[in-house]
Amino acid sequence: MKNTGIIRKIDELGRIVIPKEIRKNLNIRNGEDIQIYIDEDKIVLKKHQKMLSIKENAKKYIDSFSKLTTSKLLVTDKEKVIASSGNTIIDAKIDSNVVSLISDRKVGIGRGISFENNKVDSYYYAVPIIVDADSIGSVIVLSDLEVNEQDKLLISVIKILLESLIY
Repeated sequence: MKNTGIIRKIDELGRIVIPKEIRKNLNIRNGEDIQIYIDEDKIVLKKHQKMLSIKENAKKYIDSFSKLTTSKLLVTDKEKVIASSGNTIIDAKIDSNVVSLISDRKVGIGRGISFENNKVDSYYYAVPIIVDADSIGSVIVLSDLEVNEQDKLLISVIKILLESLIY
């Protein structure tokens, strides 16, 4: 456990303020959910990750849909890959451009993407996964050729299936 040296008082309503430095370090934004639980004699606050609850389903969808394409299919949360066809890119941090696309809720298309600072010289098409007005991750297709309409449709279907699991 890392000691920050920060002490806060609990107000009359039982609230505490999580210092800005800690929120920034953990990438916690205003309005995001925080998980609260007890671990022995400690109260633990943890950033809630909605994508963790659907990781297994994401893997099943990726495995099923990858049989329909030669392209690589990926599902990410806001920071890393949680499922990939062939299990080749798992738990790798995603490219900052994709992180921006997720935050901005935009579809991205281009060539050249990085995972854990390893550049992949493929065409990519990425769509954000949006649940309850929150952008919680993305579905990405990687292709040696320009991404075709069938692959775009495949990841759109995966996106819809994942969004419906959480809603």
